[in-house]
Amino acid sequence: MRYTGEHAYGYTVQLWRDGNSAIGLLLVSEGLQGDTPTGLLEKVRLDSGTGALSFTSKLTTGLALLPGGRQEPTRDLFEFSGTLKAAVLTGTFKRSDMQQPSRPGSHERVQLKMQPQAFMPPAGSYAEWKRQADEILKRRGPKW
Repeated sequence: MRYTGEHAYGYTVQLWRDGNSAIGLLLVSEGLQGDTPTGLLEKVRLDSGTGALSFTSKLTTGLALLPGGRQEPTRDLFEFSGTLKAAVLTGTFKRSDMQQPSRPGSHERVQLKMQPQAFMPPAGSYAEWKRQADEILKRRGPKW
């Protein structure tokens, strides 16, 4: 995440290990700080031997202007493919607007460095983590 005054831009991937699985959240900022749009990491694949990591995440980052002047919450689908090595996540985000699937998606190459701060209190179980994540997603999660 990059901060300029009251604005924030970029990505934060919060990743936790749950046994042999990886779980987490994706935060995407594109303007004013606060209530950052957040999505649950889905279809997570992490190869602990090679560091290969991929996931998808649904977010709502704003409003889409549709035919007839209608505005509706965006249906942003993020797909990540890359590697996690030495506390650095490197790869590509593909972003598609599922509200307007005929529009071409965008691709962005990223390099995210591990930050020591945790945005969620520690959880003793997956059920506890999921309950905390659901509270965040209720306020900042996708609207689709």
